Amino acid sequence: MPAYSEVERLRELHESYVWKVNAAVGEGREDLVWRLVDDYTELALRLMAEEHGPVCGLADCGICTRPPAPPAPPAPPPSGWRRLLRLLGGR
Repeated sequence: MPAYSEVERLRELHESYVWKVNAAVGEGREDLVWRLVDDYTELALRLMAEEHGPVCGLADCGICTRPPAPPAPPAPPPSGWRRLLRLLGGR
């Protein structure tokens, strides 16, 4: 299996989280939206740090010393979240 580029990995992460955030918004779960936003930011930074290495040079950096991020889950079909929202009673 070919290795994914940083851009492809970030794109998959983005697509996955867009779907999750849209579903949370549809459910009225603002608390979940904010948690997903925080998780997305952390995972994106970790993915970029893996590609480029630690750039800060600090031994106790919270991002640079973390283990590698798990691979992003596969994104659902582009129109899947709309169907989910309809099933949940949304728009």
